Amino acid sequence: MTASQSEETSTRAGRSGPLWTGIAGILAGGLLIFGHILTWRTPDVEDDDAIREVVTFYSKDSNQALSETGALVLLAAGLAFLCFLPVLVRAAGSRSTVALAGGTVFVVLLMVSAISGNIYGVTANHADAFQVVPETALIAILLLDVAYGGLIGAMVGAAVLLLAIWRTTRGTEVVAVLPSWLTWAALVVGVLCLAGPFSAWLTPMLLAVWLVAAGVVVLLKRS
Repeated sequence: MTASQSEETSTRAGRSGPLWTGIAGILAGGLLIFGHILTWRTPDVEDDDAIREVVTFYSKDSNQALSETGALVLLAAGLAFLCFLPVLVRAAGSRSTVALAGGTVFVVLLMVSAISGNIYGVTANHADAFQVVPETALIAILLLDVAYGGLIGAMVGAAVLLLAIWRTTRGTEVVAVLPSWLTWAALVVGVLCLAGPFSAWLTPMLLAVWLVAAGVVVLLKRS
């Protein structure tokens, strides 16, 4: 292989990297939005009539299928986020280790939340012996609480990642990866993510929008 051919190959590889990572960021954000919208449809287990609502909801085949869809969408969002995470870790500069830890915690707990929050509907959809009755509805309530707890933890991990990226804006190394307006947006979203149970129902959507914007920025830098 000649020197010119080697240089051309490396140039193509350099261009394809930002392309696929940018797409991964946009895909992660889009799937997270879709999956979280499906999560909003689940019954409110804090009501006094929670058992009846759970039985009514999961007795429908359509809602059982939506549970399976929601789990798959959120799991796919986590995998896409993993593909985009190296860009975010690089944006954190000297705090890359902290950012990596926060991003890893986010993905792991997001997947735990996706599985626990939808496994009741998935089981009811595929196991004929499993009956949606008041006795098993208690299991669904427990799993939905676990799912929300996992989501709270996931957003704390996301906050660590976002705040690590913002903190690096005091230096100059982050400019080459993400623009300053996006890092300041990371500060806002990161602080909201720390509100725990008071904000976990909304902050995944804010994080998803931020991921889409970051993915678009990476794609534009390719051109």
